[in-house]
Amino acid sequence: MLALLALIPVQEAPPASPSPAQLEEVEVVGRRGAARVAPEQELGPEEIDNLGAYDIGEVIARLSERLGFQQPPVVIVNGRPVVDARNFTGFPPDALVRVEALPPQAGALYGGDPGRRVVNIVLEPEFRSRDALAKASRPTAGGTTTLSLDARQSEIQGSSTFQMGLQGARTTPLWADERPGYGRDHPGGGGNTLRPQAQTASVNLSATGTLSDWSTSFSASLQTRQDRFVSSSVATADRAETRQETDALTMAGGLAGRALGWSVRWGLDGLVSEGRQTGATDVTARTVSAVAKLSADRTLIDLPAGPAQMTVDTQYLRSRSDIRAAGVTATPSSRALELRSGLTLPVTSSQSDGDGPRRLLGDLALNLGGRLRLFDEADAQGTGLNAGVSWSPSGRIRLGAQFAQATDAPTREQRFDPIRYGPPRTFYDFRRGEAVEIQPILGGAPDLQAQETQTLSLSGSTGPFGAWGLQASVDLQNTRATNAIGALPALTPATETAFPDRILRDASGRLTGIDQRPINLKAISSQTLSSGLTANIPLGSGTPGASRRGSVQVAFNHTWRLEDRITIDEALPRLDQLAGDGGGLSRHQLALRLDGRYARWGLNLAATWRSGARLRRDLGQDGPDDLLLSPLTLIGFTLSTVLSPPRSEASDTGPRRRTQGLRLELEVENLFDARPTATLGDGRPAPAYGRDDQDPLGRVIRLSLSRRF
Repeated sequence: MLALLALIPVQEAPPASPSPAQLEEVEVVGRRGAARVAPEQELGPEEIDNLGAYDIGEVIARLSERLGFQQPPVVIVNGRPVVDARNFTGFPPDALVRVEALPPQAGALYGGDPGRRVVNIVLEPEFRSRDALAKASRPTAGGTTTLSLDARQSEIQGSSTFQMGLQGARTTPLWADERPGYGRDHPGGGGNTLRPQAQTASVNLSATGTLSDWSTSFSASLQTRQDRFVSSSVATADRAETRQETDALTMAGGLAGRALGWSVRWGLDGLVSEGRQTGATDVTARTVSAVAKLSADRTLIDLPAGPAQMTVDTQYLRSRSDIRAAGVTATPSSRALELRSGLTLPVTSSQSDGDGPRRLLGDLALNLGGRLRLFDEADAQGTGLNAGVSWSPSGRIRLGAQFAQATDAPTREQRFDPIRYGPPRTFYDFRRGEAVEIQPILGGAPDLQAQETQTLSLSGSTGPFGAWGLQASVDLQNTRATNAIGALPALTPATETAFPDRILRDASGRLTGIDQRPINLKAISSQTLSSGLTANIPLGSGTPGASRRGSVQVAFNHTWRLEDRITIDEALPRLDQLAGDGGGLSRHQLALRLDGRYARWGLNLAATWRSGARLRRDLGQDGPDDLLLSPLTLIGFTLSTVLSPPRSEASDTGPRRRTQGLRLELEVENLFDARPTATLGDGRPAPAYGRDDQDPLGRVIRLSLSRRF
């Protein structure tokens, strides 16, 4: 029915006919841009503006943080999948009508990874703006400054969009000499950098339109980045400067439309990049890669409870690199083909006619899917199966379960990224009981093997309730992986025994380097329980009929790690990271966000707390030489206002949500200047956890000026 209604505007009718008024009534009932499933949570214009975000991408990130998404979500636009959602995420937030977080089962419904959530962004039918932003930041302890500029032009005209932007930023280095406490803890390290100097610049262009009955999309981006840091060798105390430069050009294009009863999307992405490192080691890497994507979906059959939907996705990747290091040249290449298919079957529906069982049971749907990945080697392939069920016994209660089993080969980056040195970091060496600043070895590991993963997720949400729109959610995630691709566990004697070639020492036994390239672990098992509560509190006089001048959104999240275990190999027992073996992970983490606006003032506050943790020196037992990590609380806020008096402005499409006045923002990160701290098991101060070791920046002040022209 909605598909037929969408055709009304394109039928040739006289401009003076009453059809536009009728169409507006239809859109109110059918909800323009609605997704195939009802949203779990929705942000309207007021809630979006309260976030104080600069672009739609930041709005999506904030919503993901509020709901505790484990991975970046799949983004659809106006209720439909698009070739490339990046064409829309750079628009200003007031180009949005609303943002919807869909329930977990939508991942399979829209052809994506069933483990990823889906966010639907609904855009204004017409929008035009020119925006500029200038930002400066500096820690209150001094020593380093960041300046950044951003300018963009955006336009939406029905199904046609255009955006062009320029960005640039420069960060000065933070020297160890500028932190007296660091110099006392690390004699001889005064000429090193604690944070590198960095410069970035980019220009981007994106456009969408129509070609006959097909939608078109195109985007291009040119980026350059330069980093510089100074460190001294642990073995020789010689100081050396390392420079890293990266230039990248990306281009993407695609078409979307209907063919043979299918809704089809085709896209092609290309990347050309060159990275150079000079200093501790000289490396040059040039990479050329291309990805071709084809996605399609259609209704297979109309069942009594609704349409059965099928999705098909195909992706082909080809990449080649030329790497030169220490006079040796390597040319690794990779190819991969992925096929994915999914089927969503509605079982019962609350919209069924009559009062039969299908209606009384509410909305119940099943989804099934599978995938196949083929790689370079003839015998290298990955497979995957997933199944899920979603049930909404009423409009305010939503339950779901998802199971997925997959075999995945390592990515091109995990295997073939060039070996390089990262910026210096301070590590605690259990073997010698001292703090050491070293440059970790980064890059790819060509001998990585495929991993097998099983994931089970149970979720539930309810709401909204009452005048504040209270909503609550809970999610239980259980993951088991064998031959898992992961990072090197924390530096303990057990880790060094298992990976002696990854820990480098000199003749005296002093730590000189750590190879942190990815590795295969025998097994990983984890279980996490996440819960959240959100509310929207109106601000104003509270008298009946009085106009509301603002509101505040409150979001509270709790993450509880129930299990986190690693098996390195058969020779070692399982590491219980929550107990302190090989990890030192916090069991609990709390997050609170307040996003509010009153008249022309805005306030955004974020607070996080994580519990303390233990990192054992010896497996399976607590001891006086263990590392005890203290609980940490971080609080920050952003205060914003419009300097020019707010006035009623209008455009061709109605009242503007944002004035053209100058906006001022004051942001304070880490308000109370908290730093990670630790002691040893017997109460002694822990090396590598001085005031400036893990976080030399501390409290940071940012001042932003933005204006619409």
